[in-house]
Amino acid sequence: MDSHFRQIACVLINHLAIKVEENKNPDLIDEDVIIYVNDRHGKTTVFDYSSSIRNIFIGMDLSQALSICPEAITLEADSNEYNKLFDAVLLKLSKKVERIENVSLGKAYFDLTGYAESFGGESRLIANILDAIPSFFGSRLGISDNKFFAYCAAILSDSGRAMKVTEENINCIYKLPIKTLINDSELLRDLNLFGISTIGKFLTLSKNAISSRFGFDGIKAWDIVNGAGFDPVRLNRLNDNVSEQACFPYESSSQEMFYAVLDSLVEKLYASPVVRGRYISTFRISCEIPEYATWEKEIVLTPPSNNAIAAVAALRRNLGDISLPGLVERMIVTASGLVGEHGIQSEAFLDINEEENGKNKRHLIAEQYLENKLNSYQDVCKIVDVNHKHPLPEMRFIQIPINPYSKHIVKAMNIPKLINVKEIAGTPVCLVISSRKKVNVSVHDEWKVDLWWMRNPAIRSYYRLTTEEGVCMTVFKDMKENRWYIQHY
Repeated sequence: MDSHFRQIACVLINHLAIKVEENKNPDLIDEDVIIYVNDRHGKTTVFDYSSSIRNIFIGMDLSQALSICPEAITLEADSNEYNKLFDAVLLKLSKKVERIENVSLGKAYFDLTGYAESFGGESRLIANILDAIPSFFGSRLGISDNKFFAYCAAILSDSGRAMKVTEENINCIYKLPIKTLINDSELLRDLNLFGISTIGKFLTLSKNAISSRFGFDGIKAWDIVNGAGFDPVRLNRLNDNVSEQACFPYESSSQEMFYAVLDSLVEKLYASPVVRGRYISTFRISCEIPEYATWEKEIVLTPPSNNAIAAVAALRRNLGDISLPGLVERMIVTASGLVGEHGIQSEAFLDINEEENGKNKRHLIAEQYLENKLNSYQDVCKIVDVNHKHPLPEMRFIQIPINPYSKHIVKAMNIPKLINVKEIAGTPVCLVISSRKKVNVSVHDEWKVDLWWMRNPAIRSYYRLTTEEGVCMTVFKDMKENRWYIQHY
């Protein structure tokens, strides 16, 4: 080993997804949690799990994992959020060291060669690296003269601490299981058949014996653990572009809808861990419009802004009385040209417990109160008038969560609900609640809506009803589907 000339570090964050969810919801800390993901084929597998759970692994079928740990709490993975947070960690580290290689979620290498002197010694360099990572991640740092030994050192280090592997303590690596070195399941099975369960036992075999028994993959593993060959840290270009997107609750070309969604997405961008405390110089707004090419507009802010309110005002001034070429289905807003440094560590990363100001604090308290009362998560939303004169109630108002960390963006209001109605000559006389319960009604008003020109035409007959108990309601018959709906009007 020649650690005097090369210093390779490995930062390792085990169970990153679990730690993110626990940081957002401290009630999960002492619970067994399994985070799952649905792949494109509809298969549900384990994405991450609490360190207290045994005998399950990432990629296992969720049903099989639950049969092993039936009491576990299950959460759907938000891989976009997890990747953003880890990208933010690497972006912050890139301010300290130049060459960083992002290997996978929660694992990265960086070259520390020559940096110790500029930081006032190796111990201060290590402290600076660990301080750049939020404490809730419990990151581990390993240092050696090659990637594999650095990775092993990270595995052996304690949470929030660093370990260095040199010629004097390299024997500690030999006690690690052979799966630390080899991922190939068939090769692992063959090695286990020969009683080779640790890296140390693997090294007792000669290179010729490994070649004859285990072929090229065996030789490759032998070279890695013997430090043969040069495996440099490959520089990843850290992408500091950040995007947020939202589907409209219905297709619309309304300026009010456009700006309401844009404002919400810009707020979410400024709340993201990569952007927090930095200035955005460029916004690119993309709208997906059926039967049209994607509409795009790029706006450069001069000067760049680090405030969502100021950025929204600048974007609105630039866009003005915008006219869209069609009905928008989805909007994507991308921030690029990020300049300036992050703020202090507590401001650089997403933390649902932080209290940026009194307003956010009140919103979070209200959400927690509703969650406790209703036993489910509830967003505190603002109601936005996008077209209060529209003939269809569901296209008049939308609700947008006030909390920029909410997973939701835009939600529709006054959505019709399917009901069973008994009618005579097309007029409703009774609502059928169940086979045993029917509610007689009388009609007080009726009107028709025929929006034949819409992309999805709406032809409805509305009725204002009153029950025998004096309860008023509005129902309509969809003349195209021949179905009845109840709707707040």
